[in-house]
Amino acid sequence: MANSVMRLLLLCTFLLSVRSRDADFKIDEEAETRLVIDTSRTIATVDDLFLCATLDWWPPSKCNYGSCPWSGAGILELDLENPRLEKTLSGLAPFLVRVGGTLQDRVVYDVGNLIPSEGCAPFSFDKNALFSFTGGCLRMERWDALNRLFIKTGVSVAFGLNALYGRSKSVSQLQVQADSPWNPSNTESFIRYTRDRGYPVIAWELGNELLGGGAIGKVVPPELYASDAKKLRNIIDKLYRHSILKPSLVAPDVYYELDTPELPELLIASGEGVIDAITRHVYNLGAGVVSTSHMISNVLNPSRSQSEVAKYKRIEDLFKQHPKTSAWVGEAGGAFNSGHPEVSNSFINAFWYLDQLGTAARYNNQAFCRQTFIGGFYGLVNSNFTPNPDYYGALLWRRLMGNGVFLVDIDGGNEYIRAYVHCQRGSEGGLALLVLNYSNSTRHHLNLDLLPSSSGSESRKLASWSEQCQGDECRTLRTEASASKDVRLEYHMSALNGNVTSRIVELNGRPLILTPSGELPTLSPREVNSESPISLAPLTYAYVVIPGANAPACAATESPERRTTA
Repeated sequence: MANSVMRLLLLCTFLLSVRSRDADFKIDEEAETRLVIDTSRTIATVDDLFLCATLDWWPPSKCNYGSCPWSGAGILELDLENPRLEKTLSGLAPFLVRVGGTLQDRVVYDVGNLIPSEGCAPFSFDKNALFSFTGGCLRMERWDALNRLFIKTGVSVAFGLNALYGRSKSVSQLQVQADSPWNPSNTESFIRYTRDRGYPVIAWELGNELLGGGAIGKVVPPELYASDAKKLRNIIDKLYRHSILKPSLVAPDVYYELDTPELPELLIASGEGVIDAITRHVYNLGAGVVSTSHMISNVLNPSRSQSEVAKYKRIEDLFKQHPKTSAWVGEAGGAFNSGHPEVSNSFINAFWYLDQLGTAARYNNQAFCRQTFIGGFYGLVNSNFTPNPDYYGALLWRRLMGNGVFLVDIDGGNEYIRAYVHCQRGSEGGLALLVLNYSNSTRHHLNLDLLPSSSGSESRKLASWSEQCQGDECRTLRTEASASKDVRLEYHMSALNGNVTSRIVELNGRPLILTPSGELPTLSPREVNSESPISLAPLTYAYVVIPGANAPACAATESPERRTTA
């Protein structure tokens, strides 16, 4: 009870002092925190295409709370010739783009023979229709143009398929649950068209938020969903039987709660070898309609992060029973209904986004798809294709964070510091860290203990080793582990002028802005003596690279060759 009261008081203090509009800000305190990392073994390995963002179907008439932030951003309206779009996409490559969203289950593909009840018509707003729109049509000319962009920028695609084709679109309370089988004929024609042209689709996703308690509009029960998945499995196996690489089948892209049984029921009903990856959605910040201060408090509230960690753990445990299936976060926007207009596109959102990236990797998720790359208020780039602050956080992740993931123990369980450690991308033995300081008043000095070996894998054993091992032998081990680590590279990210809702982020004190010709700015680290602690200012985060860490586990996990997904 006392802890709960203390957290409430801390949260109220933060709301009174948060820097929302160029407010004066002073560092009141300094503290030392120790991070203990066992570099001898990784606890997870993520795919090269772990970093992902979505392109959504929403037309310009999609509005929430009086705002309509989708103009020119939907899949059918996006300006595919814009040079900034090309440069920002290619900057993140190799990168996964998930094409999908709510309206994917209305989209008909203009190829092959269509059934009479499913015409290929444009989207039209109708508040009484399923998902508030009728129509939905993807012409093959548009699909060709999209793939020219994907190929040119070096991105791969996970495409969300219409799982309601041939089914009733009624929103009557008597027809909420789908009771008729899925008609896969349009999907098969579309996949064949895509395969014949060699388009870079590495995964086919069946449906969006149609399963169980997390469903919207229509509900497909697990047994029927499993039957549909088997149909898609047969199509993929047949059409790609002579292909070197076969796309994965992923489903059901659902919002997941701990007490909902539908995901395990779907896995049992479908059987082994049908679904390659289970996808879920993350919107743990609530609706985007709340005040700016309220949404910022949601971002920084540790209980929201902890509740999501519980879901990651439950999913990880589930897949121990289904080792041939992996986990994806197929859509994650933080705040639902297009995001928050002052938070989702600002610096402070990194404390949600990057924390989720690190957590997803820690619990063996093989993809994390940010909602969105463009569109709504939560885009990595805005409607003018200019990067929002989170784009640069993602760009540094892409360049620095490798596949191998390590366990890190934060001494004393400091709730204001979050830390994630990976092998350095493209390096044998190097380490890359992401550290975030959630305190609004305390500068944290982070001391690193890189343990070359450990007798246990749990964080409490790491902490115990570091606390008990104080003699000459331990100092020798730490000295050897620190050999050839004279230089550390640090990328400190902060809000422009201390304004946490700024749309501009600073790297080591320099604003990151596109060049006059539209090129991405140079991301230059500062070199720091590796013996000194990492000094992390309040409400800032940093990527830290230790090229000479000689981490034994990193020699095996990092490879210059591109990996395949799921």
